[in-house]
Amino acid sequence: MPKGEPFAGRARLLPSRLQRSPFVPFVDTRHDRADYLRVSVAKRTTADPSRGLILGVLLFALASALGGVFHGPALGDHEAIVAQCAREMRLSGDWLVPQFLDSPFIRKPPLPVWIVAGASYLFADDPATGLPVTPAASRLPSAICAFLSILLLWNLGANMFGRWAGLVTAIVAASSIAFLLYAPNATAEMPLVFCCVWAYYHFWFAATTRSRKQQFVHALAFYVALGFGMLAKGPAPVALVGFPLAVWWFVHRPLRILARSGMGAWREAVAFFFRDLAPRAIRVFTQLWFIPGIFLFALLFIPWMMAVADRHPHAWALWDWQFLQRAKGDFPDTRHRSVAYYVPILGGLVLPWTFLVIEAAIAPWVKRYARLQRPLLFAGLWALLGTLAMSLMEFKKPYYILPAAPGLILLVAVAAERAFVSAHRAAAWATWPMRAGLALQLTAIAGATWLWRSDGGAVSGSALAAASVVALVLFGGATFLFRRGRAFLALSTVALVTVLTFHTVWNGFGATIDNIDKISLLASTLDNEGVPRTARVFWADRRPDARLSFYFNRRAEHMVDPHEIVGAGILDRGADKHLLEQMAVGHALQMLRGAEPVYLILRRDHYERLSDTLSLYADLVATVEAAEEVSRHNWMIVTNASRVTAAP
Repeated sequence: MPKGEPFAGRARLLPSRLQRSPFVPFVDTRHDRADYLRVSVAKRTTADPSRGLILGVLLFALASALGGVFHGPALGDHEAIVAQCAREMRLSGDWLVPQFLDSPFIRKPPLPVWIVAGASYLFADDPATGLPVTPAASRLPSAICAFLSILLLWNLGANMFGRWAGLVTAIVAASSIAFLLYAPNATAEMPLVFCCVWAYYHFWFAATTRSRKQQFVHALAFYVALGFGMLAKGPAPVALVGFPLAVWWFVHRPLRILARSGMGAWREAVAFFFRDLAPRAIRVFTQLWFIPGIFLFALLFIPWMMAVADRHPHAWALWDWQFLQRAKGDFPDTRHRSVAYYVPILGGLVLPWTFLVIEAAIAPWVKRYARLQRPLLFAGLWALLGTLAMSLMEFKKPYYILPAAPGLILLVAVAAERAFVSAHRAAAWATWPMRAGLALQLTAIAGATWLWRSDGGAVSGSALAAASVVALVLFGGATFLFRRGRAFLALSTVALVTVLTFHTVWNGFGATIDNIDKISLLASTLDNEGVPRTARVFWADRRPDARLSFYFNRRAEHMVDPHEIVGAGILDRGADKHLLEQMAVGHALQMLRGAEPVYLILRRDHYERLSDTLSLYADLVATVEAAEEVSRHNWMIVTNASRVTAAP
């Protein structure tokens, strides 16, 4: 066996014309070509998907992605920030620096705001406010990103695993909670997912195609996608894309030795890793075009950062606080979460296909998937190392690992294709991972529901009963069809019922599950108390809720502007927690003593603690009491308007 080619002897199984055949576009060694051609022979035992089926899946993916754009719950606070920034961008004409309530909003990259502002030209002005950017315009870019991500995964899965596996990948992705829940979400999450999937897509072809021209095109497209990812939600792509791909590039060949020969071959794998290290490092420059690529990558987002910093010098300190201190856990509201925090979340993101996760996880290491080890390791490290990178950060949010979910979806799709489509299904003894996964999935759903109820989750018994009936019908019907030999129909049933159920709840009951009632009550209270639309309103003890301005055209300003606190160490976790409060109180008293009428909104518990001081300069206007909320969280509105008017 020649050095550097641990499986090269397998190429003798093929005639030279097949070794040179362009039929396999993604292999770069002879043993990979042999593996793939054996796969293609097996796949030909099942007819390729018909054009009608392909069209049906395409329409299914489109309906899944766009089905929640025009109806559903009101935008959340974070979604409304993006929408409000896009509205102010449209009104001001300044497309360089997003503005949120007349303050530069540069703590986040601008791509989500840009695409929402651009999409708003397709819609009429909001009928409630008469201003540009509607909720549908805010959600449409994310939905389009979701649809494009599904298409990329479809094509990637087809090239990695075969046409049927690609089709199943599209079905699994379009019906997964990850895409259903975040396609109509107007934040940066789905644009980031699209950029990451786009980057992985081109890296795969750059790393596996034999054509130098195609290597160059795909490599540069990879750096472009990664650069746009930085504009979507940088620097997350570095951890979610760069880290997993770097590891895969250098270790997937030694890992394949272990997968084929067992852990007893670890010495051979380690020796091969070190022999292969220098050649692989050289190919980073010759095949992946690292030097021109890194310049192209930087060219997409560095100029924006430089232009913003030139206009707002505090930007560098803001980005340090927003990204580096967040990663280190120096945020004051950082809550300690274990390294395993994201494991159940990642499984939940691929619902209702979580029952296939065990099979998917072992796929790169078992013989029945031996011919697919290279792409399986690519998808597996995408999911595993993307999740690990986010797990090592101190500051954790459930949606931070969303870009890692497509890697798991590819793995799950391979398991689903084997279980529901392949002409060579596993023997009964080999189906234990799927059976165990199904039991684990149903148990997890029941446990999560019980925990939610015990924690005060607002869900009625009838809603739980309805959800239970849907789950029973879904999996019971799919099991019946599977046992009757209609496996693909069983797969389709799970996907279709999941999407129909989600969009029925989203579009039919969205108004009952959103959380805008308190903001609506605040807006009506301000109107009823005669607070002028032009009056200056400040949130005294928190960041302004963007929904008040976006939905009700009530501009409420920051009490303390972000540039005042960044760089002063006030928001460091180790700093005195009362420093920011003291700054806010000082600003509030200064405004109340001034000659201009102002209105302050603050929580009841904060108002009661400061009432003796506030009563010297302001009067209580009203209390906003939301139903089913503890009284200390009620909002109090105070003003100096009557005292300013009465002053000589």
